[in-house]
Amino acid sequence: MASLTCLALAGGPAPAAGQVASPYRIKPSDVVLPPDVKLGQYQRTIRPFENWTLICDENLKARKKVCNVSQVIEDEAGKMAFSWSLAATQDGKPYMILRTAPNARSDGLVSLKFDDREPIDVHLNGCNEMVCVGMLPVGPVMRQQIARKATPAISYPTVDGQTITVTATLKGLSEALAPVK
Repeated sequence: MASLTCLALAGGPAPAAGQVASPYRIKPSDVVLPPDVKLGQYQRTIRPFENWTLICDENLKARKKVCNVSQVIEDEAGKMAFSWSLAATQDGKPYMILRTAPNARSDGLVSLKFDDREPIDVHLNGCNEMVCVGMLPVGPVMRQQIARKATPAISYPTVDGQTITVTATLKGLSEALAPVK
């Protein structure tokens, strides 16, 4: 009965007059459930690979699994400078979802420069206070670069007139995708 009492108190009413509110709270799950899925019926698996992380979310009742493979590049302070994920659209077409820091110019381009070829420029679709996002279909050029385990220079302009440039790598992406196939 004591454990039930503790649970009731944790989510109980506001403190009565003269009591101090606690500065602590239970952190909600980082996994956001789709509206039609009940608690306990959703599962996330995270598998690290060289330079990439495979994340799969599965609706256990419907037996539906959705996966993406992501890479994050941080600055010295640990803030995200660039990230990208390989994911599929509803109809199964592969896309790279590019994410920049929120100070990117929303009307700017993210430029992917691979050795011995013209850069691939991607328009940003929009920004919020956390991130700016662009989408790149994975066609023959990107498939070739993935197979080559290329290391592109990725750059984008910021609102203060600077250019952020990072070096990413496609090494490890094929291995991270293998469990999904």
